[in-house]
Amino acid sequence: KIQANNAGCADALMLDIEGFVSETNATNVFCVVGGAVLTPTADACLPGVTRALVIQLCEENGIPCEVRRISLTEFVAADEVFTTGTMGELTPVVLIDGRPIGNGVPGPMCARLSQLFKTLIDREGYYTPIPEF
Repeated sequence: KIQANNAGCADALMLDIEGFVSETNATNVFCVVGGAVLTPTADACLPGVTRALVIQLCEENGIPCEVRRISLTEFVAADEVFTTGTMGELTPVVLIDGRPIGNGVPGPMCARLSQLFKTLIDREGYYTPIPEF
């Protein structure tokens, strides 16, 4: 995170002990390659709730999704990259180490999954009702 701050970046990709991407310092991370959504295994990261919901949404909507070890090179060469977290939900990443991801703007898969994610609040069991006082 210190290196990210010194570079003027909002977040830093964290690698596992073998050099594969595991997460960022604050969120889980996904990339999109050829229409498939990929996310690192949870061996070296916290398997976040939002991450799990995105994987579920992919399965429910026929979006290919793979959980596997992913190299930094694959992330840099991806069509899209986005992070997931409780506060930020799905957040597009447009640069890694100063290199544009895809065409350098948020991609259509992140937008689609963000819209699907917003529908979860209408599902029974996916929200906490606020009591009236």
